[in-house]
Amino acid sequence: MGVDNQSDALSRLQHELDDAKRQLRRKDVELRAVLAQSEEISYTDALTYLPNRRKIVSSLQHEVLRANRYQTSLSVSMMDIDHFKEINDSHGHGKGDEVLRALANTLRQGIRESDLAGRLGGEEFLILLPNAGINAAAEQAERLCRLIRELVVRADDVALRITVSIGVAEYRLGAETWDDLLRRVDAAMYEAKNLGRDRWAIASS
Repeated sequence: MGVDNQSDALSRLQHELDDAKRQLRRKDVELRAVLAQSEEISYTDALTYLPNRRKIVSSLQHEVLRANRYQTSLSVSMMDIDHFKEINDSHGHGKGDEVLRALANTLRQGIRESDLAGRLGGEEFLILLPNAGINAAAEQAERLCRLIRELVVRADDVALRITVSIGVAEYRLGAETWDDLLRRVDAAMYEAKNLGRDRWAIASS
């Protein structure tokens, strides 16, 4: 084989190698996109499109670590729809699902951009308020109670109105775990229910 032929063969080989590398990079980008999409789906509640329980609890754990590290405030709110079983029993689970979606949209509009709302399961929701003390959490809870009270969901010829009970708690820096915080805010939510529902209550310290 002459020098020119060898040069042409090497040039073709280099071109094929470069092309193979480009295809590999493209496949790698496509794979990363698929994996990212798959991860996002696994962390999203299929009904409300809010973060699901796995994601919101994971985010809570992260925020507790961050609050301890930087000594910043962190508050949480736990919300439950009052008498939700009656909606499902009277109007069907389809209308109950519409109520959950409408509530999720209200949460998106009613919280700060830095906050995160997720669905714990059923008719329970959790809101994380980074860099917020108990007063800010209480003000938000009051506003959300009002917004949800004004919410109307159509079910056939019936206009469904709902109320919620909300518990709020501020994380005690270095003095409790994320699990302790969840238990306190859950107890506060049930206190709101015991006090008559359609209201919020602050967790005991």
